[in-house]
Amino acid sequence: MVVSGRVQRVGFRAFTKKNAILLGIKGYVENMNDGRVHAVFEGEEHQVDKMMEITRQGPPVSQVRSVKVSEIKITGRPTFEVR
Repeated sequence: MVVSGRVQRVGFRAFTKKNAILLGIKGYVENMNDGRVHAVFEGEEHQVDKMMEITRQGPPVSQVRSVKVSEIKITGRPTFEVR
């Protein structure tokens, strides 16, 4: 998932990590050099769907303008981390 808008310097990565941990999601979230945020979510389909819904909202001070979602091969990450 690549998220565009006002998503850097607004606590977006911490917000994403907190919610991923609550939902039991594995993966990571990282800032991109162009101002977007990239996130990888691994888990059960219902968990990932809920996480994508939460991420589309973002923290209160963010402004999500667009989201691009693509499926990738599962990597089996053991935790969720901020990069």
